[in-house]
Amino acid sequence: PGLHSWDITVYKYFPVSESVRIRFAMEAYNMFNHTQYNGVDSGARFDASGTQINGNFGRITSARGPRVMQASLRFEF
Repeated sequence: PGLHSWDITVYKYFPVSESVRIRFAMEAYNMFNHTQYNGVDSGARFDASGTQINGNFGRITSARGPRVMQASLRFEF
């Protein structure tokens, strides 16, 4: 499966005085929360008669992390 991850940062400066300002930032990783499949069980196992016994063979077993968002304030002088 392909990888579709949009990481976005938006920030805004707020002036406090002539030489002081505050920066507000909002960051989002995997912004659109697109599911990212990570692992496929590829371990085929067979018994003595040749019957496939791995019930998860070919199934997706894990996914990458969901959307993560964080905000910050930065005081600059």
